[in-house]
Amino acid sequence: YDFAVTGNGLASQVNNPEVEVDITKPDMVIRRQIMVLRVMTNKLKNAYSGNDVDFIDVSEESSGEESGSGCEFQQCSTEFEFNATEVTGSSNKSDKKANTSAAPSSGLSQAALFLSVLVLAMQRQWR
Repeated sequence: YDFAVTGNGLASQVNNPEVEVDITKPDMVIRRQIMVLRVMTNKLKNAYSGNDVDFIDVSEESSGEESGSGCEFQQCSTEFEFNATEVTGSSNKSDKKANTSAAPSSGLSQAALFLSVLVLAMQRQWR
């Protein structure tokens, strides 16, 4: 084997003779996910720095206004609002049935977000 080891990513794989890669058409799904991750990273950094951050909750589930929210009155505004990516196109009943299978993954992403915020908050305590 004479070829050098190539790095990760599409740009590095262009030089790999064993893989055919077309980088002229970027994958829009991956680019959209990268953008969402960048936005969320910036929001978490701002929250860690003490800046106000708005998270918009678009889910139909309860947003945590009851137990453990720290709100003693019914008129309290929501502290966190989660923002999700927007779905383009028309939705019909078959789309709604297909989206019910995505509900567990939404819970996992919210759990991952909660753990990230918790780690950032605990990091302040450890210093």
